[in-house]
Amino acid sequence: MGTSKRYAEYYDQRSAEKLAAMPDPPCTLPQQAYGSNPIEWVAQGQSRPSVWAWITWPHTVAERVPAVATGWNDRVVVVEWNTDRGTRNVVVWRNAVTRRSRDISAAY
Repeated sequence: MGTSKRYAEYYDQRSAEKLAAMPDPPCTLPQQAYGSNPIEWVAQGQSRPSVWAWITWPHTVAERVPAVATGWNDRVVVVEWNTDRGTRNVVVWRNAVTRRSRDISAAY
């Protein structure tokens, strides 16, 4: 089934507008950065630790977001946070994450 030539330009323009409106995905660490220790995941049904995480983006400055840690090891932390477009997750260096608590100095 082909596309209608009558509406092709309209749909091409709509598609281009949607792509332009989509934000770039955050930068995540490659699996080689994880090291040899396995990721420890939070068990289903248990509460995930609330954290502050520095998230880097390809074409904008890094930002500190309130998130939850879903898994970690001695090198990296997998964090998850909500946006207006849904839930995002990314793998960041362990030192880019701190617990959200009264004790600001407690590093994760």
